[in-house]
Amino acid sequence: MLYFDFPRVWKCMLSRSGVLILFIALVLLAGWLFSDDLEHPDLASVVKNIEQTLRQLQGDIKDLKSSVKELSRNNKRGKQPQSIEASNKATKSIPAWQRHQEAYDRGRHLEDQKQYNDAIEAFSQAIDLDPKSDAAFLHRGYCRYHLGDFANAVADLTQSLSLQPNNSQAYSARALALADSGQTAAALADAAEMIRRFPSNAENYMLRANLHQRAGETQPAIDDFTQAIALAPQSEKAYLGRAAVLRSQGQLAPSLKDCYKAIELNPADPAAYLCRAEFYVASGAAQPAIEDINRALLNGQNPAQTAGMLSAAKQLLENKETASQPSQPSNTPEPLVDVSRAVPPSVNPPVPANVVTLPPASGMPAPAAPLPSPAVAPVPPKAVAAVPVAPVPPAVTPRVPASSPRNLPAARVAPSKGANADSLYRQGRRFSADEKFEQAMPFYDQAIQLDPNFALALNARCYAHLRLLEYHRAIADCSEAIRVNPSYWNAYQNRAVARQRAGDRAGANEDFHQATKFQPVAQVQNQNAGQRR
Repeated sequence: MLYFDFPRVWKCMLSRSGVLILFIALVLLAGWLFSDDLEHPDLASVVKNIEQTLRQLQGDIKDLKSSVKELSRNNKRGKQPQSIEASNKATKSIPAWQRHQEAYDRGRHLEDQKQYNDAIEAFSQAIDLDPKSDAAFLHRGYCRYHLGDFANAVADLTQSLSLQPNNSQAYSARALALADSGQTAAALADAAEMIRRFPSNAENYMLRANLHQRAGETQPAIDDFTQAIALAPQSEKAYLGRAAVLRSQGQLAPSLKDCYKAIELNPADPAAYLCRAEFYVASGAAQPAIEDINRALLNGQNPAQTAGMLSAAKQLLENKETASQPSQPSNTPEPLVDVSRAVPPSVNPPVPANVVTLPPASGMPAPAAPLPSPAVAPVPPKAVAAVPVAPVPPAVTPRVPASSPRNLPAARVAPSKGANADSLYRQGRRFSADEKFEQAMPFYDQAIQLDPNFALALNARCYAHLRLLEYHRAIADCSEAIRVNPSYWNAYQNRAVARQRAGDRAGANEDFHQATKFQPVAQVQNQNAGQRR
């Protein structure tokens, strides 16, 4: 649309008209002066008249200029209201459905950015333009749910369902909002209606299973998770959900199988490793639990969400290490002495009957199976009361643990590769449990030098390399551990992660598949029976 600049045109016309008038006056004057028919007046008076006329013209021109400036200022002040009015007219000319769609799209974008308050405002505008928009009510309900406004969320989702009764997303969201507001029965009713309308959707069964689990109804929860698995056999979420319910009921073996299935379906899911770590913590197997927690962290798990489980696993490990160690000497060092010379022969105090059955947690080893010592031969439990001994528990016998500095020279004279390698391995594990993998490396190296077929040490060093991002070294150590023990599931797991990080996805999948063949249940149960793990 062309814009007509009236002040400028008017100014231009005034300036041209002034020049034209002056030109005509001069022509008339010249004609009058040079005319022979007319009488010639005095020239001086004529000049005066011309000067007066020019001054008058100049004054008129100034007045016209000031008038034009005033008109221009008034015109500029009037432009803004006119533009706003024109914009409003243009907005009103856009169809309502188009303005509704623009507001709805803006709300979805803000919702994706998690700017829920701004999104609610945009969806409200969309609802004002189209009160029958079930999608706008649905997403405004989502936003209010995320902000914890459960009552208004339920109201919006109810309105969305009244406009579109077959929207499973609205049923699901309203069920969650009702459950979080304490209305469990109403939430389960929504889940049941959702399943009635959409019986082949596995997500619906998993939602109802979670609601049953919240309500403490374990068997219905297990049944719903089982139905979800039947509908979606490749859903690791259904296996993880059922594993959690089974574990809460003390059914550890089937729970572990579900955890393994979830790992097989999605080896990159950190929740699957945490599922298995929870089983290990419940079974008292601290070190495998720590390893699985670390795998979950490698796969992107939030460390804050694993802090409690990691602390429990480390506590189990410390308790086990303390229980497996012999009692430490008192602050005053005690020399190695012959018991028969340390106590007068006349002293023969009775020994409490419960000495042999002291629990390992007390910090004192049971004397039923003492380590051999060159100074004193082990005494059978039945003969303890008949031998003159000091009036102290049997822990103060001349037996010294192999890891004690006092016994190191004897170890050098007659080394026992198994014992020394095991001691070094356990020291390395203590560093690994504290995430000090660099410090653990020398202990693993020495243990493997003493016992090249020490599969546990090889696997532990593999894991340390893995945490230090040395994937190819990790693969080499795990491969060696698998050579020594072809059924070593944990070595397969570590090598799978290392291969995955190194880019060998096919090899990683094969190792994960091999790991699932070897259930660690027996190994975990036998750890308390003396296995080196």
